[in-house]
Amino acid sequence: MATKWKKFSRKTVTKVICFILMIISIMIGVYAGLEIHLNVQYYESITEKDYKKSNELSNELRYAASRLEYVLRYYKSEENIKKGNTVKNISIEDSWQLTNLYNNYLAENNLENNDVSKELFWEEKKSEIADVKKLIIKTDLANYQQIINDLNNPSGLLYYASDRENICTNTNESSKEYYSKRNASLLIDEKGVVINPNNGENTYSPSLIDRFPRIEEGIDEVQIYIGITDEGLTYRTNKWNYDRYILLVNITIIVICALLSLLLFIYLLSVSGKTVQDEKIHLNLLDKIYTDINLIMIVGIVAVCFINFYNVLNIKYSNVNLMKFTFISATGGAATGFFLLFISIAKHIKSGTIIKYSFIYNALSRIISILIKIFNSGPLMLKSVFGIILLMSATYISRNNLILLILIFIAAVYIVYTKVKKFKDIQNGIQIAKEGDYEFKINLSGSGEFNTLSQDINTITDGLKIAVQNKVKSERLKTELITNVSHDIKTPLTSIISYVDLLKREGLNSPNAPKYLDVLDRKSNRLKTLTEDLFEAAKVTSGSIAVNFQKININSLVSQIMGELDEKIQESKLEFIINSTSDRIYGYGDGRHLSRVMENLLSNIFKYALKESRVYIDITEKEKEVSVTFKNISAYKLNIPIDELMERFKRGDESRSSEGNGLGLAIANSLMELQKGKLSLSIDGDLFKAELVLINYRTLT
Repeated sequence: MATKWKKFSRKTVTKVICFILMIISIMIGVYAGLEIHLNVQYYESITEKDYKKSNELSNELRYAASRLEYVLRYYKSEENIKKGNTVKNISIEDSWQLTNLYNNYLAENNLENNDVSKELFWEEKKSEIADVKKLIIKTDLANYQQIINDLNNPSGLLYYASDRENICTNTNESSKEYYSKRNASLLIDEKGVVINPNNGENTYSPSLIDRFPRIEEGIDEVQIYIGITDEGLTYRTNKWNYDRYILLVNITIIVICALLSLLLFIYLLSVSGKTVQDEKIHLNLLDKIYTDINLIMIVGIVAVCFINFYNVLNIKYSNVNLMKFTFISATGGAATGFFLLFISIAKHIKSGTIIKYSFIYNALSRIISILIKIFNSGPLMLKSVFGIILLMSATYISRNNLILLILIFIAAVYIVYTKVKKFKDIQNGIQIAKEGDYEFKINLSGSGEFNTLSQDINTITDGLKIAVQNKVKSERLKTELITNVSHDIKTPLTSIISYVDLLKREGLNSPNAPKYLDVLDRKSNRLKTLTEDLFEAAKVTSGSIAVNFQKININSLVSQIMGELDEKIQESKLEFIINSTSDRIYGYGDGRHLSRVMENLLSNIFKYALKESRVYIDITEKEKEVSVTFKNISAYKLNIPIDELMERFKRGDESRSSEGNGLGLAIANSLMELQKGKLSLSIDGDLFKAELVLINYRTLT
């Protein structure tokens, strides 16, 4: 079961599906958060079920009282604003517009900031000041109207505020009892402050709090009466319950999505980089990004999200649906990029390559490597002088620091020790090579001149080893060549001498004379053939033979040779099977020489193939070449190296009891080389295979 789960959990499809589910969960959670942001007004409803017991109701009454106090204190009334009373006694410091105008005036006239300059400013800038006052009046009217709109929305809030001179109300009722009988009310007059319900903390404005003592003493004749109608209270209660529902539903969704995303993220971290095949951490194309660049990209994604958070959120003022789409799309894209990069970092941490794959590490490694390479490639004398100068400079700089001097001394001794040790190792290696042991290798760690020198010495010993092996092999082959030639010439020559001696003794009229003459004829012909083959091998090897390149129909040539050798084929009792990939395969070479090569191969097959076995001839056309392969089962045990089979006078039967002189394959190989082709031999047990390769004529047209 555990094995099945491991295989399933590490499949690429499983990882991709879980990653997509994680991103979708995040997007759903963000969408739920947007629903709360766009639809919820009373966030306190998540903890308080009853609206009448909430701080929100009491705070709404307090806020309304604070706004009414501000209207009475600053604006008085709309008519008062229009008359310009709010700017009648305005000072320069009360308005940023006047402050800017005054500062410009001082700069233009090169004046100092004092009472005289201010009097001149009020006198000389009357027109501009009047324009500023008009602008302030316009702004005050807009602010006044905004406060009144805020008090009347949502509907159901009744209020009366008066300072005996100005009145601000949305009813015609000034009676205290009219407001006190409401289920939610706030009463402020000389009798004190009465609020129902009185929940939460005191959230009155500082200016209203400062006026409370004077109001209670009767010095300040402010009266503020506020009440909420039953209809208004019902509307607010319904909104409270709706907000509570929205909060509960969407917070539940957010929690579920957060938990699901967290579980999926933990799963993805645990299986990241792992496959079904093994426990190794495998890196993909994304993981080739430098880890420090990866971290910068992660920080960049987070920074962009923070910077543009409110910019995207403010799209709601023009189009709510567009804001939702933009926010969710941006969340999906940012989350995808963030978690892909984060998982990539996790892979590097698990594989221990987070430093190795960093840009800083690679850049420093490259720089250090280049410096070392430059240093190592320089002349030894120059580096030695540079090292001495560096040591002297370091010693001079640290002359007053004993600890640093000791460290420099230790470093210098260590460097000298390592260099001397390498030199001694090279000396020992040369001594061993001088004594004839070419197998020994000088192995030095690190880099530098001594390492290069040791590698060069190793290369020389390898060359000497190969030269000695070739020399030994050449001497052995030369000895075998002389022995084989002597044997092949001596055998027929001995027979000729013996039978000539018999004829001399018995005479030509002897009954045995015809038999003796027949033996003499066969042996003299064999000696003649051997001589001709030797002459031909010498010509072919020296390259003095002419080559006439032409288009050759390989299929026809094989059929022609098989026809010419039909009598020998019948006598050999071998079954020949010819296979061809096409009816017409054309090669580029010399037809006469190629025929001789094939005849030599077939001659060897007749001599050495196992009787009554099959011989396969395969004709194959490749893209740039054509090949003819001869395969047969040997009647003799093949225990000769392939490369030696092509040596002159080398034969498949080491006893040299069969016919032949061992020149066939050597001549065939040389003829193929003259035709820019190749003869390849291979042995697999008793299976002998010879492959002729020629240039494909089609590549030349």
